[in-house]
Amino acid sequence: MNPRATTLAPQTDVPSLRFGFYREVSQIPFVLLAWTLGRLGLVPVVIGAFVISPPLTAVALMVFVAADLYDGVLARDLDADGPSRRVLDSLVDRIAIWSVLVAVSLAGYLPPLLLGLLVIRDLYCALWCYRMLSTRNIAIRADWLYRTLNLMLAGWVVIAPLIGSTSRSVAFIAILAFSVLVAVDLRRCVVRVLTTPSVRDAVLGASALRP
Repeated sequence: MNPRATTLAPQTDVPSLRFGFYREVSQIPFVLLAWTLGRLGLVPVVIGAFVISPPLTAVALMVFVAADLYDGVLARDLDADGPSRRVLDSLVDRIAIWSVLVAVSLAGYLPPLLLGLLVIRDLYCALWCYRMLSTRNIAIRADWLYRTLNLMLAGWVVIAPLIGSTSRSVAFIAILAFSVLVAVDLRRCVVRVLTTPSVRDAVLGASALRP
């Protein structure tokens, strides 16, 4: 059995994203829902820390990452790690990441072109994830590739004010290249799931990651 296959789960008893997302979100335990959405409250803290000092930025990002990791632990402890919870968690992650990156770009540390390329990459991944969720009712959890990408972005935000513009751009382009590899692996995973007749076999046979 593929050890990474445990990150995929068939949702045979849960409505699809198109028909039941909001209803399923309302059924998430309050403490878990509050924790997931509460992470958005850390976004202004991260942005404020970035304006003040790189070390403070590092501390703020570490707090956000720790809160994100505990989110999944809490969901599993409460037996509430369903597709809608995973979709909501992904949305919170993307909102947080893009809020910080837009602030960094407005501060002059990230060229809009590079920011736009990462937006296109994220939209590409989102379309594939939506296709799998809406057609097979399979939600995706983060694996080491996804977490590595997010940690690379967080590290870049910390060092951006400390290095020159050329070094910043080169570092971000390297991260962008890695993000494309993650997107390619995501597509491979989704295609494998969509082309496998049995949902159970698709889950057991596919690698899993979240964009």
